[in-house]
Amino acid sequence: MHHQIVRRAGAERETLWVALAAGAILVSAALAVGLRAAPETEAPLAAHLVDSRTGLTAAEQGLYADLKAAGEEIAALRTAAGRAPTPEELAAGALPPFAADSSAAARGGHTWTLTGTLTGTLTETGDGIAYAGVSAAPELAGSLVLRLDGHGADIWLKRAAEAPPAPPEDTALAAAGWKRIVSTFTAGVTR
Repeated sequence: MHHQIVRRAGAERETLWVALAAGAILVSAALAVGLRAAPETEAPLAAHLVDSRTGLTAAEQGLYADLKAAGEEIAALRTAAGRAPTPEELAAGALPPFAADSSAAARGGHTWTLTGTLTGTLTETGDGIAYAGVSAAPELAGSLVLRLDGHGADIWLKRAAEAPPAPPEDTALAAAGWKRIVSTFTAGVTR
């Protein structure tokens, strides 16, 4: 006599395998999260530096962006004319932030001057040049220095209505309380 056991139809085995697969996925995900390296802590900036992303007011961020763009324009004008353009010429060309318009007034009403070269004497060619913008409203935006040395723009800030020391070199600016604006990027930056 032959006996055959016929199991009833069901999904116990499939349910068991699905549950085991889900458990394996959860365990591997928990291990991956647990073994993930802790994010590096950000090193604090030096005392003479300020972060353009977190250390500036809204008006200062706008001025910083304008000065970065103006640096390239000034370098091109200087190459074409063979001399550094004056702030009055830049204002006549409506180059922000040198243009005297309502935007400039709302961002501190800076008075711009060509302060000279980075070596101390004002010459039309040669070394880098510097423009100083003394703020009329330091509570909105501090005074700024735009330095151009042929390798790009270098921008310094002081939250006071104060002209920079002459010549506006790194050590003199830092000693007078000016801070160089830098851009730092971390993993948390999303914009």
